[in-house]
Amino acid sequence: MVHKPKWFNKDKVLIINAPTCGINKDGQEQYVVDPGTGARGSNIDDKLAEYTELVAQNKVKSGHGHIAYKSAVEIQRSGIYVPCYFDDKYEDDFVKKFSKRSEFFLMSLGELNAKKMISIEGGHGSPSADQRTGEVPYIKVSDLRAGSVNINPTNMIPKTLAETFWGGSHSGLAPYDLLSPERASKNIGEFCVLLPGQEEVVLTKEVIVIRADKDAVFDQFYLMWALSLTEVRNQWKRIIFMQTNREDVGDRMMEIKIPVPKVTKTARDVAKPFKDYYLGLERLREVFRDELDASGFSHHIFHS
Repeated sequence: MVHKPKWFNKDKVLIINAPTCGINKDGQEQYVVDPGTGARGSNIDDKLAEYTELVAQNKVKSGHGHIAYKSAVEIQRSGIYVPCYFDDKYEDDFVKKFSKRSEFFLMSLGELNAKKMISIEGGHGSPSADQRTGEVPYIKVSDLRAGSVNINPTNMIPKTLAETFWGGSHSGLAPYDLLSPERASKNIGEFCVLLPGQEEVVLTKEVIVIRADKDAVFDQFYLMWALSLTEVRNQWKRIIFMQTNREDVGDRMMEIKIPVPKVTKTARDVAKPFKDYYLGLERLREVFRDELDASGFSHHIFHS
């Protein structure tokens, strides 16, 4: 007779999503770091050992999140065998936060896209390094940071080549579109705002573009507010997988849930700081460009 451990369940799979295992990416011992001082302690940071010990001692409490049992049929049906994907904690924290806010209801990006409340597109393509000489900015994932699209004047391509990637004479982008890396970046799920005057760019294919429908109860600034929420950002940890040598979200991004306002006033009220910031930033950029143009000197680094 085969002995089965106490945690064994013939119909379910034990999932342990441990953030650390005692060693870092270089194979060196990883120690617990004091978040307040950054100082390394003397204890090894090994959540995997800690969690497996809880399982072995049958001390797993419901709602732990990082340790859970999932239906074997459900896992087989999904075709996904990555522990973080089945970690309920990230979504549970979000649902718990907004279950107390009656002015919102919850929808996934996939549901919003299907109902045409938003549109989700990918980037244009990736020109070769030797083709990056011209007048149209080429935006890589590294150019998306701190909530803004940062144009690198050393990455420019000819207009004719840009039109090939666009499939026409225009990029298809609009002011205040939201952009985020889709793969190959630690900033996946961190969104930036495309400001007016930056529309005529070529985006690397590894970028997500999200736009609110003109008839939706919310606008771009609300979407930026929602997608920047800590509880929403944490959900991305569940769907980002390492694909050989780079991270990727694929279609799983459609599972990300955000709060949706029941009325336009709610959207306007909560998003006001974001709207004020980006509109104010655009006004400053306009003044800045006008004064540079009037100076009679050329400043290539401040393109767009």
